[in-house]
Amino acid sequence: MSTSPPSSAINLTQEVLSFSNDAFYSLVNEQCGSVAVEIMKAQDISSVECLLQINSIFLFLELDSNDLIPLKKKAGIYLNDGRYVVKKGLMYKVNAFLQSLHALNQQHLIDNPSGNSCTSSDVIISSDILEKFPFIRTIITYSKVILTSNVDFTFLNIVLKSIFNNLISNEKGYRYDDIIRQFAASIYILGGRTLYEFLRLNIPALLPSTQIIQSYIISSENRLTEGHFNYDCISNYFSLNNSSLGFCAEDCTAIVPKVTYDTSSNSFIGFARPLDANGKPIADLFSTDSFARFENWYSTFPLAKSLNAFAVQPLSSLQNQSLPYLLTAFGTDGKFTASDVLSRWYHIYQEFKSRGVRIIGFSSDCDSRYLLAMKATLGFFAHFVFDDHPDLFSIDLPATWSWFFMQHEILFVCMQDATHICTKLRNRLLSTTTSLLFGDQLINIDPLLYLIDNVSKFDHGLVRSDVNPKDRQNYGSAEKISNDNVLKLLEQIPNSIGIYIYLQAIKSVRLAYIQKTTSIIDRIFHGWTAVFIFRFWFLWINKTDIQGLNDILLNLSNDNVQCDEYLKPKSRYFITYQSHFSVEINAHSLVYLTMLVSEQQLPVEALKIWLQNSQTCEGIFRSARSISSVFSSGVNFTASQFLSQVNKLSTLQNIKNNQHLNLLRFPQHHKLSKISNHTFDISNSSIPSKHDIEQTINKSFEYVLQLISPLKIKGFVKDDGNAITLKALSDTVSRQLDSFWSKEIELNDTTDDSSTDTDAITPDSSDNNCDDDAIELDEEQGSIRTSSTSGFQGIRVFDNVKQEREHTYFKVSINNQTKFLHKQTATWLMEKDKNSLSADRVSRFRGV
Repeated sequence: MSTSPPSSAINLTQEVLSFSNDAFYSLVNEQCGSVAVEIMKAQDISSVECLLQINSIFLFLELDSNDLIPLKKKAGIYLNDGRYVVKKGLMYKVNAFLQSLHALNQQHLIDNPSGNSCTSSDVIISSDILEKFPFIRTIITYSKVILTSNVDFTFLNIVLKSIFNNLISNEKGYRYDDIIRQFAASIYILGGRTLYEFLRLNIPALLPSTQIIQSYIISSENRLTEGHFNYDCISNYFSLNNSSLGFCAEDCTAIVPKVTYDTSSNSFIGFARPLDANGKPIADLFSTDSFARFENWYSTFPLAKSLNAFAVQPLSSLQNQSLPYLLTAFGTDGKFTASDVLSRWYHIYQEFKSRGVRIIGFSSDCDSRYLLAMKATLGFFAHFVFDDHPDLFSIDLPATWSWFFMQHEILFVCMQDATHICTKLRNRLLSTTTSLLFGDQLINIDPLLYLIDNVSKFDHGLVRSDVNPKDRQNYGSAEKISNDNVLKLLEQIPNSIGIYIYLQAIKSVRLAYIQKTTSIIDRIFHGWTAVFIFRFWFLWINKTDIQGLNDILLNLSNDNVQCDEYLKPKSRYFITYQSHFSVEINAHSLVYLTMLVSEQQLPVEALKIWLQNSQTCEGIFRSARSISSVFSSGVNFTASQFLSQVNKLSTLQNIKNNQHLNLLRFPQHHKLSKISNHTFDISNSSIPSKHDIEQTINKSFEYVLQLISPLKIKGFVKDDGNAITLKALSDTVSRQLDSFWSKEIELNDTTDDSSTDTDAITPDSSDNNCDDDAIELDEEQGSIRTSSTSGFQGIRVFDNVKQEREHTYFKVSINNQTKFLHKQTATWLMEKDKNSLSADRVSRFRGV
């Protein structure tokens, strides 16, 4: 079958290059049909000149708009899986027509190098113009090469057109279309103000002023205000990502305690916000026109030393990973309860449900209050709090699954952040106040130090900082010490069985919940390998009395045990209960989600386990720190600065989401492309059945039995030589865990080895922007103590202000005179110290 263009298209003459409006539409109808005419009219393509600047007229049909549905049905068909395909015949006609036009235009430029391709008359370019803009001569000289180039010049044409349109206008009359504004905003966000001003000074008429760009960012969608839950854009965001499932994460980071005034909301940011009955921060609490009330806040509410953020990760069927949706952020002093967490999670679940999105789970770090909330959420050795909810998931649990401790009905699953689990396990190993015992093994770092000192680094890749007990926020170290090369070398070192088993547990956590390429069945195997290692260990610790543990430690420590070592409780010989609980709950949630997908209650996207963690929040914190200017040394932020940074990030993401319209291209890190290419492809055929899950659990149990057999622990092998059964282990551990977790657990457990971001705040006078306070507060409300200052030079204190700006000022009495005090100046007035955080973020997590 011939694929050459229609004969009528071949016979087109150069005259058609000047066609527009009715003549143009008549030509399109003749060559491509009436549907092509409708598509072009919908995009306001009214001339050959305009059409030649468009890459593809069909990209317009990819937009998700109800207004386009009638046109889409004429131009193509909808497939059963929701995809849309343009009719091949229509696409062929349009492409053949465009090829003919481009060929005509190219020939016309060759025949008339100084002419205009869209008119029949020649254009004469004066020598003065060529002298001032020599690139025009270059374009003419190499026009043939340029026309045949694969480079897309569409955006370049838009930029040049904008520049020259502005250059012929008065500077106050410069105009910038939306594409240029998006381009300018991207430069401002990615490069900072210094780079932006540098480009503005050297390329005139290209970029709008910084004030225009700042206003553009402020007015962009998804703008976040402290304490407000941004539910308004949920439906659009999840539709854009082709998703109706989400996984919510909650995390906090340390901030510089500082109160600032936000003019856009006429409120103060930086106080620790109290929570309402739903566990939500009271959003509009800190807005006032009374200076007396503002003074009272300083004595009533503490400054926020941490910032709590909530991000929801869409679980989409799209190949490219969707970015998390930042729901809210607010300052906190860390004073909340497990009940607050439960109320907040339930509120978030209901709000998303009302917008057509199902939250299938929540994640956090290993804070004890979140653990208690998760226990109640899952009915995991605790009273279930969501009885009789109409949306409860339910799975058919076989009676033989004695190893599964979670109830069969839940509202959503819970996942502890696996990165935190790995760092906590590493910190426990490196702790100088614990002595991990398992059987006849003292689990410590001595075998790792032996490797570092005696084996080539080519073989293991370790350095001493990987086993530095003071560096507590180092997931990379946990990954390195548990890699296959290290584990293989440990098999050859005497008395390293204990550390080998311990590092196998860390490796299993990594492969089950962090590694993107792990298959679902392997995730279950590795997740439950860690569970069984710790269950066997937990059982042995409970069966051995404290005197026996002390004696084992004495024998293994070569008589170097201090007297106070005997005073240690049993918990000092085992991992923290937070880590143990986290490993258990993640493995149960993993199996539960797999069962839901296997029973077709959830789609396969629910098994993107590597996205179900609080690293979504950590990633936002890192991004907010990273977008400061190259000339800025600041890596920390106040609550107000964080909100400003994330609003920039939100604007940038909106621009990236519209790349098919704005024609902008952004660089992609090489690691992201590798991740996209190697991520495990989930399909219905790879979903394990109930039988597959049971077989995998049994396989994991047998593997752990073999792993711990060299420990020769009495009780794990019966008198007849048979090993303990899975049911016997499960029943015993279940009773012991029920007894342990039914007791009141101290939330401020000193054995936590926490890596939570609880940074120390130190007074620092180097950040002062003003002189020492010369004005003191008076006890009388609404007035300020007599001041020797009368001119207030450099301080925003005025006798009168414009009425439209009056809401940004306090009316106060100074020296018995009524003055207007700017609200930001009032925050400076109330400051007693300048607080700061260490610029070295790693040092803020170092142990003593």
